Amino acid sequence: MSKVVRIRVESVEGFCAAKYKVGDEFYLDKFLIQSKIPICIHALSALQNFIYALSHGVKVEDLGVKEVFVSCPDPGEPRGKGRVIFKLEVIE
Repeated sequence: MSKVVRIRVESVEGFCAAKYKVGDEFYLDKFLIQSKIPICIHALSALQNFIYALSHGVKVEDLGVKEVFVSCPDPGEPRGKGRVIFKLEVIE
């Protein structure tokens, strides 16, 4: 049975082209992203394997950590002017 995974912006350093703010969140429910905000393709590329695994029953502890954080691979404007960290949580 699929679990619902919450993806929440934990921190924003510098410039984010998607204009994410701390506290912004969206969800993976079954195989659909549920969101009231736009989803950045660069962030999604970093998140997809983790949110899929968590939604299909992989426990955070199975990943060898207590919490799951993922960094967006797109550094913002040319030559790295930003970083967004997302926290992933199974909320069932």
